[in-house]
Amino acid sequence: LLKYHAQMNDESFRMFLDLLGLNLAHPKRVKTPLLILGAEKDTIIAPRDVHDTARAYGVKAELFPNMAHDMMLEAGWKSVAERILHWLQEKRI
Repeated sequence: LLKYHAQMNDESFRMFLDLLGLNLAHPKRVKTPLLILGAEKDTIIAPRDVHDTARAYGVKAELFPNMAHDMMLEAGWKSVAERILHWLQEKRI
């Protein structure tokens, strides 16, 4: 198993998602406000992919420095929560 895991790359993960047959969103159809957040040290969803996602939806991505994938479990989780709260208040949601 470790031998095969070492051979996986970003394309392998995308292929895995495609095989799931998920009905993914179509950015042009989405009309709700979006806040796209990511973590600078995320090894599951690369910052590049966060930026690509934000660009597809016409918004700007925000990356939190020195954080990994589970931002809400990081020492600086409050900064993420505060950003979300501020965004919700801005949008009056």
